[in-house]
Amino acid sequence: MLRGIDVSSYQSSSYDTDGLSFVFVKATEGRTYTNPKLSAQTKRARDAGLVVGFYHFLWPGNLTAQAEYFVSKAPEKAGDILAVDWETTSDGTHASNAEKDRFLRKVKELRPHHRVVL
Repeated sequence: MLRGIDVSSYQSSSYDTDGLSFVFVKATEGRTYTNPKLSAQTKRARDAGLVVGFYHFLWPGNLTAQAEYFVSKAPEKAGDILAVDWETTSDGTHASNAEKDRFLRKVKELRPHHRVVL
């Protein structure tokens, strides 16, 4: 059985890894936010031997800029997974289906050797 969690700045950098197979760490949001615990939370997962993924909280608009920002902040290690968190934003908006698809395509273009998922 695979079991995993996602962590962001709301969780501790010393989260419990017992019984986990993977961890997705929030890397970025929009074009300016980077999770201040990104490095520590990533180290925790790697030290536990877990598969590591990184996610970007997507906002509508500026898809290329958001994709470039995300890949500039998400660590680049073979086997890591890159993901988009596509949901309603704090101001009640959300990226369209087409915007989400453009973002995913751009991330895959920028990091062709990584798995990119929704």
